[in-house]
Amino acid sequence: MIIRFIRTIISYVLFIFLVLLIAVPMLIFILLPARWRYDNKLFYWLANFFYKATLWLIFVPVEFEGKENIPDEPAIIAPNHQSALDLPLVGALMNCHPHLWMAWSKLARYWIGPVVKRMAILIDLTSSMSAMRSLVKALKMLEGKKRHVIIFPEGGRYIDGNKVHDFFGGFVIIAKKTGRPVVPVLILDAYKVYPPGSFFIYRHPIKVKVGKPFYYQESEGDDAFKARVRKWFLDNVKD
Repeated sequence: MIIRFIRTIISYVLFIFLVLLIAVPMLIFILLPARWRYDNKLFYWLANFFYKATLWLIFVPVEFEGKENIPDEPAIIAPNHQSALDLPLVGALMNCHPHLWMAWSKLARYWIGPVVKRMAILIDLTSSMSAMRSLVKALKMLEGKKRHVIIFPEGGRYIDGNKVHDFFGGFVIIAKKTGRPVVPVLILDAYKVYPPGSFFIYRHPIKVKVGKPFYYQESEGDDAFKARVRKWFLDNVKD
């Protein structure tokens, strides 16, 4: 217990130092006009540094499997969601490639709000119409651009272990409209390291499995494609 407390405090102190270190340059970038903001190579270099430094300072082993399945072509990255650690875990896979997060609109209320508002596509889940407007905005921001887009197909964060929940159809619509591949990312046991609402950071291995890209086939339809992607998660959770 004492060791866990000390390790957690060290992690928090290092994280605060990390945020302060990159705060000024990140602030400059997020204030830039949209035409320079979303594809700035230096911004994503800093983001990549932030993701990987965050994973280092939690002092837990992280194993990545299938990183080669992240294509150079713009893709839809679809991870499950267990913990706040999912952001650096998935972000580290981007390897400086421009990417946009599709994020729950309520995140704008937290300390990361200014960054989320300027660098992510906020999804309003208060109604189906609001959610659809968010998807339309995403499609406009991706059109003609080489940006990856990251969307959590479960629609939110779950705290009941490595279970795979029902998928929403947002990623299917983006895949259908853009022709981009969907790359599934299965995060295992992140909830054991940093559960939602926890102060402590627990020491437990995390595994991140990246699947091969799925391409939408017109002949199968939306529900069938969604089920095919979800089946990959179900099959790999059992491994």
